[in-house]
Amino acid sequence: MKSFKYIIAALLLVFSYFTEAQVTVVEDEQVSQMLRNYQSNERAETTIKGYRIQIITTPDRRKMESVRAKFTSMYPNVRMEWEHVSPYYQVRVGAYETKMDLMDFMIDLKKQFRDAIPVVSDIEKNELVVY
Repeated sequence: MKSFKYIIAALLLVFSYFTEAQVTVVEDEQVSQMLRNYQSNERAETTIKGYRIQIITTPDRRKMESVRAKFTSMYPNVRMEWEHVSPYYQVRVGAYETKMDLMDFMIDLKKQFRDAIPVVSDIEKNELVVY
């Protein structure tokens, strides 16, 4: 009786080894179209929500220009932009996809610009700082 069970088990193993399951996925045309639309829209989208480092917010334009000049002399290759949101002038630098990406640079910036903070910003994909 034991040998019969072993023979059956061996036959099942051999049978399962030689048979292959085939799975056919039939995708609905509406699903395919939605996927194509999503991919097309993703390629067309040129901006993402990302992060910049805001190094100053001040109502004093001269102070803002002084900080801009200092930053430019220290980091000439880092992208910088400023904006006037009445009554404040804001200077923002860099372009990062995640907050983690900017942390090393921000720690370095805090030595000279102690008010530096990460801020959410719309960023062109081609501006992103890549590591």
